[in-house]
Amino acid sequence: MTERQRSGRPRDPEVDKAIVAAAMDLLAEVGYARLTMDQVATRARAGKASVYLRWPNKVALVADAIQQRTAVTPEIPDTGELRSDMSVFLHALLRRKSAAEPAVAAVSGEMASNPELRKAWRHGLTAALRACVRVIVERAIKRAELPAGSDVELLSMLPLTLLQNWRLEHGRGPDDAAVERIVAQFYAPAPATRSAGKARRLGRTTGRRAVRNAPR
Repeated sequence: MTERQRSGRPRDPEVDKAIVAAAMDLLAEVGYARLTMDQVATRARAGKASVYLRWPNKVALVADAIQQRTAVTPEIPDTGELRSDMSVFLHALLRRKSAAEPAVAAVSGEMASNPELRKAWRHGLTAALRACVRVIVERAIKRAELPAGSDVELLSMLPLTLLQNWRLEHGRGPDDAAVERIVAQFYAPAPATRSAGKARRLGRTTGRRAVRNAPR
């Protein structure tokens, strides 16, 4: 018996794509609550067993489908400045999420009353996005744009939480102006802080030069 025979027939990536596409389309059409695995299988023209082989339940399928199909997580920018890094990242996130707005809205409306879905979302897409923001915040601390004792976890959660709850508070999704308000309020260090950071970096550089140039 060959290795392939022992491990079973390899998964067909085209079937994966069809199932994900069907799940996204149905989310936009009928919402999360009315979505069923049977509907997804029928729309994807796949067997129900094929769907369950890949995803054990609707929660896992929906969370994975949104993350895969929309490629929501942007690249982490590295402009050398906290404000511009955060602005570039959040604007890119907004553009990518808008492409999946109907599906994301369908899921967001269910998370408050569905702990299982909320957990899958938190450990999937939200965790990936939070990790990206954390990198930006930690770089800013190393550059002394933020105090060394800054609450990294809180600063990593803050912009994502604000954007996620924007529709509930304002009756509409966040836009570029909302992103700029968040960045200006929480991720634009005061000039004194930036100057202090530059002074410390300059001091370290000057000190290293002095050591190198000291008489032997």
